[in-house]
Amino acid sequence: MKRVLAATTIAAVMFSVSAASLSSAHADVVKFGIIMPFSGPFAVLGKQAKEAVEAFQKLNGKTVNGHEVQVIWRDEGAGDAAKTRQFAEELILREKVNVLGGFALTPDALAVAEVISEAQTPTVILNAATSIIPRKSPYFIRVSMTAAQYISPLGGWATKNGVKTAYTMVSDYGPGIDMEGEFTSSFEKGGGKVVGKDRVPLNVTDFAPYMERALQSKADALFIFAPGGAPSVAMVREFERRGLKQAGMKLMGSGEMQEIFLPSFGDSVLGAISSNHYTESNQRPENIAFRKALNESTGREAVPDIVAVAAWDGMQLVYETVKSLGPKFTGDQAIDFMKKQTINSPRGPISFDPKERDIIQNVYVREVRKVDGKVINVDIATVEQVRDPWKDNNPNAK
Repeated sequence: MKRVLAATTIAAVMFSVSAASLSSAHADVVKFGIIMPFSGPFAVLGKQAKEAVEAFQKLNGKTVNGHEVQVIWRDEGAGDAAKTRQFAEELILREKVNVLGGFALTPDALAVAEVISEAQTPTVILNAATSIIPRKSPYFIRVSMTAAQYISPLGGWATKNGVKTAYTMVSDYGPGIDMEGEFTSSFEKGGGKVVGKDRVPLNVTDFAPYMERALQSKADALFIFAPGGAPSVAMVREFERRGLKQAGMKLMGSGEMQEIFLPSFGDSVLGAISSNHYTESNQRPENIAFRKALNESTGREAVPDIVAVAAWDGMQLVYETVKSLGPKFTGDQAIDFMKKQTINSPRGPISFDPKERDIIQNVYVREVRKVDGKVINVDIATVEQVRDPWKDNNPNAK
């Protein structure tokens, strides 16, 4: 029965898309439907994405060659994949969007793969980071990152800088497992030893018992990963509370040390090491312009995160598509165009693997330091134009 209902839903979507193509053949409006969380523990991700999109349109206007680009938002809440799929169907069926995008977590993106494949809707991933996602539909393209990609330089850096043993603690879902595997692989290749590991359920808010186990391991460093927002803030705070820093353990991670979260920790996080594809304090002209646009749009000194920069670049990708193809493009035309693009992003130059439709970008190893009285990330190493290593290591995985 469930398969029958699913088939009926997809058929309805396909019928509607075909009808929409006919009825909107002369329309000048290009609709970009974005599904992100604006409520629940990951609400900060939706807020960051929306502020970046609004800033982009204030700076660049809402029309491209006379064609209006209309952004339609949906709140997927606290990681309800079934709800995300419903929104995708509704945006395609009722709103007749030309492009879909968003998805904070991997299950949200995977939930729409069948829908966008049947409807042939180009879909821009703005955050979800599990490597396998683009292989689930030929209509996915990712402007964010993969977990394996932006953690790949960290293990090797650690062993070259005196870290001999490590404990890993990651959220127990796709990106966390990818990061655990990639950090462990690069750390052990460099001669390091992982002395223990924990995979923490996504709904856990009390990290004390996990930190206690890490403390008892007496490792040189703790590598962590949790989705950005309340979970990652709680994990970093517990590192300090349980005395791991005082015991001499180095904190290593990824997005947990984004500038947007640093005020929550203060000086306690100084010296923490992370790897990421976007260092907010970088002085590239594109980043200076990006932050200026955000400040002017929000009316405050805005602090962007990795979702904000992905949303900004996602808008660049959509605008370039409309500029080149006009408002009547098919999904195949759009994806074929998008995967050939290069963008001068605030994070650095980005391009796309034409086969995998996944992003290629610089990855930066950073240290949290106090500069002119402000706690920020400072780049200490750069690895240029990094592909997703997971795909290279798993060429046939689907």
